[in-house]
Amino acid sequence: MGLRKKISVYLVGILAVLALLTLAALRWSSHQKAAELEDLEARADFYRLMVTLQVSTTGLNGTLKSWANRTELYDYFVDRRSRFLENELSAEALAVADVDFLTLMDTSGNLIGMTEVPGANGETPAIEGMQKMSHDYPTHARLFRGASGCGVVKVKTHVAMVCFSPTYNSRGKGPARGFLVIGRWVDGETIRQVSEVTGLTFEIVDLPNEPKTALPQRLSGNIFRPDVVQIAEHQHALELRSPVTNIFGQDIGEIRMHWPRKLDQLVDRSNQITQGVVVALIVVCGVLLMLLLDQLVVRRLNLLREELSQIVDSRRWAGQVSVHGMDELASLARYARELVTIVREQVEDLKNLSQTDALTGLPNRRAFDERLSHILAQHARQKLSAALILMDVDHFKKYNDSYGHPAGDAALQKVAQCLRTSLRRELDLPARVGGEEFAVLLQGVTAEQAFAAAENIRHNLQNLGVVHAANPPVGVMTLSLGVAVVTEGDNVRSIYLRADEALYQAKASGRNQVSQM
Repeated sequence: MGLRKKISVYLVGILAVLALLTLAALRWSSHQKAAELEDLEARADFYRLMVTLQVSTTGLNGTLKSWANRTELYDYFVDRRSRFLENELSAEALAVADVDFLTLMDTSGNLIGMTEVPGANGETPAIEGMQKMSHDYPTHARLFRGASGCGVVKVKTHVAMVCFSPTYNSRGKGPARGFLVIGRWVDGETIRQVSEVTGLTFEIVDLPNEPKTALPQRLSGNIFRPDVVQIAEHQHALELRSPVTNIFGQDIGEIRMHWPRKLDQLVDRSNQITQGVVVALIVVCGVLLMLLLDQLVVRRLNLLREELSQIVDSRRWAGQVSVHGMDELASLARYARELVTIVREQVEDLKNLSQTDALTGLPNRRAFDERLSHILAQHARQKLSAALILMDVDHFKKYNDSYGHPAGDAALQKVAQCLRTSLRRELDLPARVGGEEFAVLLQGVTAEQAFAAAENIRHNLQNLGVVHAANPPVGVMTLSLGVAVVTEGDNVRSIYLRADEALYQAKASGRNQVSQM
């Protein structure tokens, strides 16, 4: 896998992990906060609902007070032959006052009169139920002097709001002669009206068991117990529950409110939007980062690799590294340039060493043969004249035996210097091709010019006067030279053979002379 693919895979993986962790943290945090806010808002709405239901008893209590202090009713408890109940507190009168039923009891709890507005099907559930509870009101009145109040009662499966008060004369004085209880059913219409006012959906559910007998307590009028609220979480709504307490402090039902989880749904939608935005940002950032890395790293690395590859493949260490900048990659390229320069210099040094004679500094046999091959090829194409001169130091072995090898090396260096000074043209190439053997390549010369150049070399070395007692008759170091002019069809071997043959003739003729083939 290439560097670009690796960077892309790793970058996408890291960004994906970061995105997942970020989204998970945001989702968890937002849902936790939404749950806390929903709990607070749901409880506040539930409390508002209970207050609204509780306040709905206010009107009923006002009706109760106006009726409980009527002199006619006060007198009715004494003279029960009166038709007051039928005339003033009839079912029609109750309906006009928005009261569903009315109960009259004496101070002992005996039921002395009751009126109920029949239901849609003619049912009158309050008559039976109120008879069972009639003795509870006087009991509370005796235990708690002047006890009165409002609350709810349960009649079979029906729940009603009731208000209870002793009866007095119109001035509110005198001993109580009995008790008045009026009620209003908490039915579907009541629930609908409260739902419209509060904007909340709820229901009052009957408890299957009969309420347990509670210890006598002062009537508080509290229908609900806001301190006992249970919350059940569902996917799209919260269900809040609280007991419904009757007028005597007994749990007779349960109010249940369904509160839609708008915040949680809003958080879900917000999270979906956030998720889309995060994914889009990651994609954009990922693409920009990959483009940036590609521009700053991958492309420059590829350029560096291609340039180094071309330099290595050239086998001449030619070319340059063009990556620049002020970062670590530029530093790497700078070191690469320095390394290429060092290698190029070392290659040149090795090349020079491989083609240069270490003792004399002249080109060696390898360099000389390469140049000779080039000249022969040039002659074949362009018919450019050239000549080869081979030469030997006369009696050089005797010179070493007489003066020692160090002196012999010094003498060879003098011969090399003589060749350099004797050859003035740039195209002329002197070389050391053996122990005491030297050679010269001449370009653009005739046979006569080649012979004259060889004779000049011989003459110059002799004039140096390097003492060589074992080389009579002159007593100085001399050269024997053979000259061969390049002809049609010559190759390295053939031209060498003719020059060597000419050199042999010069030696055979007495040395210190030039012979030409």
